[in-house]
Amino acid sequence: MYIDQKVTVICTDNDTRSNGKIIRIFPNGIDVEVSGAIIKLKKTKPNLYVGFMAGLEFIVNT
Repeated sequence: MYIDQKVTVICTDNDTRSNGKIIRIFPNGIDVEVSGAIIKLKKTKPNLYVGFMAGLEFIVNT
Protein backbone atom coordinates (compact mmCIF):
# COMPACT_ATOMS: atom_id res chain seq x y z
CA MET A 1 0.00 0.00 0.00
CA TYR A 2 1.30 3.44 -0.90
CA ILE A 3 0.24 7.08 -1.32
CA ASP A 4 -1.77 7.78 -4.52
CA GLN A 5 -2.63 4.08 -4.90
CA LYS A 6 -5.99 3.55 -6.59
CA VAL A 7 -8.44 1.49 -4.50
CA THR A 8 -12.07 0.43 -4.80
CA VAL A 9 -14.28 1.83 -2.04
CA ILE A 10 -17.42 -0.23 -1.40
CA CYS A 11 -20.50 1.17 0.33
CA THR A 12 -21.95 -1.75 2.30
CA ASP A 13 -25.30 -0.01 2.84
CA ASN A 14 -26.26 0.28 -0.83
CA ASP A 15 -23.69 -2.02 -2.53
CA THR A 16 -22.11 0.67 -4.70
CA ARG A 17 -18.46 0.81 -5.70
CA SER A 18 -16.37 3.90 -6.34
CA ASN A 19 -12.78 4.50 -7.28
CA GLY A 20 -10.68 6.21 -4.64
CA LYS A 21 -7.10 7.26 -4.01
CA ILE A 22 -5.10 6.81 -0.81
CA ILE A 23 -3.95 10.22 0.42
CA ARG A 24 -2.66 9.39 3.93
CA ILE A 25 -1.43 6.24 5.65
CA PHE A 26 -1.47 5.77 9.43
CA PRO A 27 -0.34 2.77 11.54
CA ASN A 28 -4.00 1.89 12.22
CA GLY A 29 -5.76 3.23 9.12
CA ILE A 30 -5.84 5.23 5.89
CA ASP A 31 -7.52 8.30 4.44
CA VAL A 32 -9.08 7.81 1.01
CA GLU A 33 -10.28 10.56 -1.35
CA VAL A 34 -13.45 9.70 -3.26
CA SER A 35 -15.02 12.32 -5.56
CA GLY A 36 -13.52 15.18 -3.55
CA ALA A 37 -14.56 13.79 -0.16
CA ILE A 38 -12.09 12.29 2.31
CA ILE A 39 -13.11 9.12 4.14
CA LYS A 40 -11.09 8.06 7.20
CA LEU A 41 -10.88 4.26 7.36
CA LYS A 42 -9.63 2.21 10.32
CA LYS A 43 -7.87 -1.13 9.97
CA THR A 44 -10.12 -3.79 11.48
CA LYS A 45 -8.48 -6.96 10.07
CA PRO A 46 -5.41 -7.55 7.94
CA ASN A 47 -6.18 -6.02 4.51
CA LEU A 48 -9.63 -4.73 5.58
CA TYR A 49 -10.38 -1.09 6.35
CA VAL A 50 -13.77 0.22 7.54
CA GLY A 51 -15.01 3.80 7.79
CA PHE A 52 -18.20 5.81 8.20
CA MET A 53 -19.39 8.99 6.51
CA ALA A 54 -22.82 10.60 6.22
CA GLY A 55 -24.41 7.65 8.04
CA LEU A 56 -23.03 5.11 5.55
CA GLU A 57 -20.40 2.40 6.01
CA PHE A 58 -17.52 2.06 3.56
CA ILE A 59 -14.89 -0.67 3.24
CA VAL A 60 -11.63 -1.09 1.32
CA ASN A 61 -9.97 -4.46 0.74
CA THR A 62 -6.28 -4.34 -0.08
